[in-house]
Amino acid sequence: MESKEKALIVDPVHKNLLSFLEENYDVTVKHPITQEELNSVIGRFNLLVLRSGSKVDSLLLENATNLHTIIRAGTGTDNIDLKKVNEKKIHFYNTPSTNARAVAELSFGMMHCLYRYILRAGNEIRENIWNKKSFLGYELSNKNLGLVGFGSIGKEIADISAGYHMNVHCTVSDYSPERATELSSQNITLHSELSSLLQQCDIVVVCCPYNEQTRNLIDTRELSLLGEQAVLINVARGGVVNEKALYDALIENTFLGAASDVFEHERKPSPLFTLNNFIGTPHIGAMSHESQEKIAELIIDYLQQQAEITANKKFTAMHSHI
Repeated sequence: MESKEKALIVDPVHKNLLSFLEENYDVTVKHPITQEELNSVIGRFNLLVLRSGSKVDSLLLENATNLHTIIRAGTGTDNIDLKKVNEKKIHFYNTPSTNARAVAELSFGMMHCLYRYILRAGNEIRENIWNKKSFLGYELSNKNLGLVGFGSIGKEIADISAGYHMNVHCTVSDYSPERATELSSQNITLHSELSSLLQQCDIVVVCCPYNEQTRNLIDTRELSLLGEQAVLINVARGGVVNEKALYDALIENTFLGAASDVFEHERKPSPLFTLNNFIGTPHIGAMSHESQEKIAELIIDYLQQQAEITANKKFTAMHSHI
């Protein structure tokens, strides 16, 4: 009887995906796991399933002597050295756009929390403090909404914003007059400069990819352009917003507040967590039942297709010698 291939899961995955893997692989579930521990055990496994918690860097890949497939159960690939993965001819699969709606809806939750002081009010009422007058907030309706990035998440945010009658603005990495005209027909204003968007918008949501061009994209200068009633929300990646600059700006109350689901150093304390005008969440943007189920379905389909391809190759090879 042919032994099952070994699969390592280092982040939480949907129950459907876990069941499929356990039926078809010799599965080890190990989360949380340190990078050092992952580096030491990876050589035993053929399949690695992860999200954003671990890094697939050159050191890991050198140790991954039996690895032939990496599954990123989500969208971002900034924690994966794709060039090295390709060099080693390791199959890679991720699920772009599947979590876009979940992240977009979280963005609106953060908008409401910031504009209506929901978190602070909730904490006070637990202590029977009824400080109603200090929580005079703002409505989302008819606000200028700025999207830094207009990929799948930005488009979902724009779609939801229609119900609030918001005025949508955005920036993209590949601005062109033709793209501006196209978006204008959808009542979306495309800015050629980030500074222009920041100056005009009440709510700014950062939802662009993380790369060398977007590292510290929102820094001290950019934050200084936000108006007094503006809020900033980061659902992109840690490092796109300079957290030290953000802390300094929030301490000085130069704008209303900020929220972030992502941090440059996750699972570590940040001075931002001490501020009343900041809301943080532990990278939960994709953590909806619906998006996780969709991700699981796509990964299962991919692995089934790969298994069929492998089986066909074995069959062809076996019969070519007959």
